[in-house]
Amino acid sequence: MPPVSFKKIWGTITGNKQLLWIALIFLVHEVGNTIVVSGIGSTYIYFEFGYEGGLYSLFTTIGMSVTALLMIFYPAISRKVPRKKFMLMLLKISIAGYILMSIAGVAMKAGSVMLGGMDLKFLLVTIGYMVANFGQYGYYLILMISIINTVEYNEYIHGTRDESIITSMRPFLTKMASALTVVITSVTYMAIGVTKYTKEISDLENQAAASLITEADKLSKIHDLLQNVTHGQALGLLLVMIVLPLALMALSYVLYVRHYTLDEPEYDRICAELKARREAKQA
Repeated sequence: MPPVSFKKIWGTITGNKQLLWIALIFLVHEVGNTIVVSGIGSTYIYFEFGYEGGLYSLFTTIGMSVTALLMIFYPAISRKVPRKKFMLMLLKISIAGYILMSIAGVAMKAGSVMLGGMDLKFLLVTIGYMVANFGQYGYYLILMISIINTVEYNEYIHGTRDESIITSMRPFLTKMASALTVVITSVTYMAIGVTKYTKEISDLENQAAASLITEADKLSKIHDLLQNVTHGQALGLLLVMIVLPLALMALSYVLYVRHYTLDEPEYDRICAELKARREAKQA
């Protein structure tokens, strides 16, 4: 395959209005979607429930488990429910999940109620995250497909598909979102005043990895360090985990509904038109 010039890449992206809009929408959503796993989620779990690696692993495992269900059933759902309607349904599902996280995080005290040896607050926050993540991942699938659909739109308006350029936008935007979440995480830590704690935990982890201190000493020192974290600081992390992803998810929905015009009927019309053009050329 011959190399693609920067001029060609730039022209393809800027000359496709629908690609520009869906790229912006995908970036907005992906930033919110990755806030929790950027470090803020693990820090909150450690601050609120103790420095136990197993807890955060359980939090993410349960939270991500619903993505497998969506991957399996989304094709069947998409054949019956229009994307924009399904996005509204997913937004409502995520709102319910974030509400559960809020209620458990604000109204309950860690360790106050145990259920089968499990902290009920941790369990409810985790279930809330799982429900919210169901909606978030549904958005990811829809937006990913929406990016791919702009290939036909590009062919429709310019006569060339430029598929390699368009499909490369998703990984590029994902990396850009990851970079932005690093900045957001750092700003959040500074604003809440927990940077010194995260830095000291990192230093202790590095010391243990270098065998400068024992694992037991590391855990003991981190436990003592976490006693200085206030309830307000832990709550601040939780609110960022809830408010920012939900706000960006809602914003991506509004932008999608208002500016992304390649819904199912329009996409089918474009595909039919392209097919007619190809048949005309062959005739």
